[in-house]
Order: sequence, then structure tokens, then C-alpha cells
Amino acid sequence: MYIHQISVFIENKPGNLANFTNFIAENQINMRAFEIADTSDFGIIRIIVDKPLDTLTLLKDNDWICTLTQVIGVKLPDRPGSMAKVMDILAAADISIDYVYTSLAGGSEDAIMIFRVQDNDQVAAVLKKNNITLVSQEDLIKL
Repeated sequence: MYIHQISVFIENKPGNLANFTNFIAENQINMRAFEIADTSDFGIIRIIVDKPLDTLTLLKDNDWICTLTQVIGVKLPDRPGSMAKVMDILAAADISIDYVYTSLAGGSEDAIMIFRVQDNDQVAAVLKKNNITLVSQEDLIKL
């Protein structure tokens, strides 16, 4: 029901992002979503990939500092107000969101919103109750 997200810690210096994306490309890893947050000294790259457990092992075996996190994905129509609707539902349920990013769903007119919360099961139940379509790891790979 949830999506495996890999977070990679990377020093914030010229060439490091190129090194990372080249490593991903050379190893034939298909990224389905990508987000980076940075500070002055380091960044956190968050990726959703086609083979998360294999990718995590490969990254660790090659000295990348990374972790695996379960996140929630929802499929939304790619039009104004779709994200606001989900945010309103979660706000009404008094749910705090740690972070969120989006990606377009391949081959469709939908967007995928990926977010991290403290209680995935609670959020999934609230979203289902409000007829929001959840996206699993398997669904995301097919898109």
C-alpha cells in the first residue's frame, strides 16, 4: 500500500549531484520521482525508483549514505485545486505533513503526490474514506 522512498545524503558541492545521477544512470535505475532539499553544507535527495531494495543495497555498497522510508502516494487529476483538496482533508483530520513532493504519472493526465507523515495507516484510512486514490509501489512502477 505504501511506497519505498530512498533518501540519500549528499555533500553540497559542485559535481556531486552529477555524480549521483550518473551512478543511477550507469546502473540502469529508473527514477519515478526525484526531490532534493538542501542546506548550505549538504542535501537530501529523495527518490522513488523501480527496484528500491536493490537500489538501496547498491547505493550502500558504493558508500552512499542512504535510508529507506515508507511514504504515501496518491493519484490526483493534474489540474488546479487537486492538491489543495487533499491538504484540506488532512488538515480537517488534524494531520501534520513532514514533507511533500509531486511527480507526473507517466502515460496519463494524472499527477502523483508523495508525502511523509508520522502515521501512514491513519492517513491512508482518512484518504480512503474521502475517496482519494492511493498509489502503491507496484502501481507507481506501472505508471
